[in-house]
Amino acid sequence: METNQQHKIETSQEFAVPVEMLFKAWTEQEHLQKWWRPMGETLESVKSELEEGGANEYYFESKAFKITGNYQQADVNKKLVYTWNWDFEGNELENEKYILHIKFESTDGGSKLLVVQEGLASEEVLPAHEDGWKTGLESLKSYLEVSSDGSSSENKSSSVNESDSVKSDEGMNDRSGGYNELPEQAKVGGG
Repeated sequence: METNQQHKIETSQEFAVPVEMLFKAWTEQEHLQKWWRPMGETLESVKSELEEGGANEYYFESKAFKITGNYQQADVNKKLVYTWNWDFEGNELENEKYILHIKFESTDGGSKLLVVQEGLASEEVLPAHEDGWKTGLESLKSYLEVSSDGSSSENKSSSVNESDSVKSDEGMNDRSGGYNELPEQAKVGGG
């Protein structure tokens, strides 16, 4: 994971699935609901209009916050660029606006996801966001690499439910969602 003085994060993850499956898991509600839990919140609905200017919105069951934005670029199975605006209900001081660049690549063993998050407020928030991306991408990997019999393609004794226990195993509170944020930094998406 790399960071620089413009306060952005760059990270990547390889997956043992075709790029088409990776893209669907990143953009479709039925998949997102199974792996993405920013700050421990359960995703209720997604609006994803995959076209330039199209809406990109995430709503959560708790109604504590929502994430909205618009696609600036939408090349199916290749690249997405979109605004990513975190809106915390009743707390404008915590609201943050970012730009995400998401690149999807085919590899010999499956696919690779490259993520660039721009617009971080300061160097101090970088570690929390880095942890959020690490946790989110690990959750996505676990979800994607589970076969139809409920076991991992790499280790037949693992399952998606194990990723849900990471937060409690590491003693993290519910607001951090497993991302190790301080309360004032608890706005990492993981995705």
